[in-house]
Amino acid sequence: MTNFDFKEWADLYQADPEAFDARREAVLQNFVDNANPESRQSLEQTLFRIKMIRQRSKSPLQSAIESSKLMWESFGKLRVEVQHLQAQLDPQPLPSNGLRLIDSKDASASPERSSQVNLDDVKSNKARVYDFRASNKPAH
Repeated sequence: MTNFDFKEWADLYQADPEAFDARREAVLQNFVDNANPESRQSLEQTLFRIKMIRQRSKSPLQSAIESSKLMWESFGKLRVEVQHLQAQLDPQPLPSNGLRLIDSKDASASPERSSQVNLDDVKSNKARVYDFRASNKPAH
């Protein structure tokens, strides 16, 4: 189902709630059946949990609230996994001020060399120390 028509579904629910439920079940089952094999079991488990929430709930509102909690729980797990992957792929984050210091032997580099940016140093998270002067006076 690629084109979702809210009005069509709302009208069906108003006219025949049982037909709405049957159609909803068919669409969900079709989605699970056509999913790749690696995702199918997880989708079936999620669909089962949602069905159990709907059966246990005393009202549609309670069902929606419990399903929403399930969604946010899943979202939180996904967020943790994304952060874990980013930590593995990204270099170490810069300190909050965005500056890094390097060894003192590198700091004594000649002024003309210090004005050039070495891309290998940038990629390996090494920083350059630049002798900053305004009006030939050292900066504080």
